[in-house]
Amino acid sequence: MVALPFETVFEGSNGRYYTDWQVRHRLRTDEWAFCMQQRTPHRRLVETDDDALLLLVPIEPEELPAGREIRVSGCRARVVDTRRVPSA
Repeated sequence: MVALPFETVFEGSNGRYYTDWQVRHRLRTDEWAFCMQQRTPHRRLVETDDDALLLLVPIEPEELPAGREIRVSGCRARVVDTRRVPSA
């Protein structure tokens, strides 16, 4: 069995999805600031770099909506919206 570089996928109150790697990275780089955590049910509240509050709720990876997938590169894992067309 291969260990994946993420344990949890979060649904954000902004309609976006994040792996725990993405959340840790944003907190570590000060893009987000931790505000509070609730244990039951498990939820996290963070402040984004534009001073907005973002609620993160864990979901099962299988619950990701169509058009979203988890991409792994080395020790990094991120949720990608495959419905978006890259800018030229």
